[in-house]
Amino acid sequence: MRRLRVGFARCDITPRLGLPLGGYGARLGGADGVLDRLFCHAALFDDGNDAFALAALDLVHVFGDWAARVRSRIRRRLGIAADRVLVAAIHTHAGPGVFRSSIERDDRLADYEEKLIEQVATCVGDAAAAAVPASLRFGSAATAGIAANRRDPAVPVDENVRVLSAHRSDGALLGAVANFACHPTVLPAANHGYSGDLLGVGSERAARILGAPVLFLNGAAGDVSTRFTRRAQTHVEVERLGGLLAGAVVQAIDHGGEIAGSELTGAVQTVPVRWRALPRPDAAMAQLQAAVADLERTRSGQEDAGTLRLAEARVEGAQAELWVSSQGGWETLFGCRPARAEVQSLRCGNFAIVAAPGELFSVAGTAVRSRLGDRAIVAGYANDYLGYFIPHADAAAGGYEALIAMVDPACEAAIRRGLLQVAARAGCALTDG
Repeated sequence: MRRLRVGFARCDITPRLGLPLGGYGARLGGADGVLDRLFCHAALFDDGNDAFALAALDLVHVFGDWAARVRSRIRRRLGIAADRVLVAAIHTHAGPGVFRSSIERDDRLADYEEKLIEQVATCVGDAAAAAVPASLRFGSAATAGIAANRRDPAVPVDENVRVLSAHRSDGALLGAVANFACHPTVLPAANHGYSGDLLGVGSERAARILGAPVLFLNGAAGDVSTRFTRRAQTHVEVERLGGLLAGAVVQAIDHGGEIAGSELTGAVQTVPVRWRALPRPDAAMAQLQAAVADLERTRSGQEDAGTLRLAEARVEGAQAELWVSSQGGWETLFGCRPARAEVQSLRCGNFAIVAAPGELFSVAGTAVRSRLGDRAIVAGYANDYLGYFIPHADAAAGGYEALIAMVDPACEAAIRRGLLQVAARAGCALTDG
């Protein structure tokens, strides 16, 4: 049997200055500087019979039709089937406003998106060219003081970083695929400099320590951020938190154990979803007025920065919902989106990735992983973007995520089931959980 071959590559995807920035509806105006470069990281795994590829971009999200074109180009160039290619964003809010992620529209964004297709395909090709015989290890490490539930800091979230590392025959590190669930939103809407934020800087810091590339896949981060852990919203704070994350990546690699088996498989599956019904504009206006009143009470009460930001986010969500409702529906915000969610699984031996096209909550990531076993990672923001997959209880509690969710909360359980079903199709043995 041919030995597993693995390769890594990265390319700079930092756009020109002046492009609108994505992720924050309250921000207008283009990028005026570069705090740190934006990258596409790629990894290629080939067992001689099958192969799969990962591409992670320092962007806020990707869209399905664009990702399909990337997959198609990779298939033509390298012969890797589309269902074996995972294209994800790390969800930084300090990148260009691609794929309708900014209120402003700019023709230069379309040009950037088009050129990015070739950049990503070339980066994956470079990873294939760099592939050498390798063995895989998997480890995890706990973090502290980086991520917390951004709706209620008393609610626990998954704070572990999980790392699949590839090693040469002499044990030298080739590269790593790291998974951590957290909104990379240390930098605020007032920031106008390009940055990969937490995960981008964490990747670069870890790579410098390890002397090998580190590709980050964001996880079930829908209700997880640095809102209650960050000390400031500056690039200095990004560097501090990114350094903590990098240290955990190193620790996870140091304590990693061998992956059993090297057979590669993969699968995709479609989960039908429906759009969340929007309130009438008058009801949406009443919600906004109530959120504004709550924000004023919070300000007058001199609450801490995290609680204030929570109230501000409610106002932003109510503003967005009113705007979408008044403009005629979700297509206004995100364009014509298909009423389906593509979920994906890639497996190597007893290691697996499952990927969803949006923002799972931490409880969903934990539930899915409990069925997949210890050597599995859950990736979000993969192959498309359908917004928040919010559980019923969290939707009933309200807040920003409930106000801006496109997908009906009743569909969240179907997304979870779909992730387990596609993992089974890829050959993963599910536990009773």
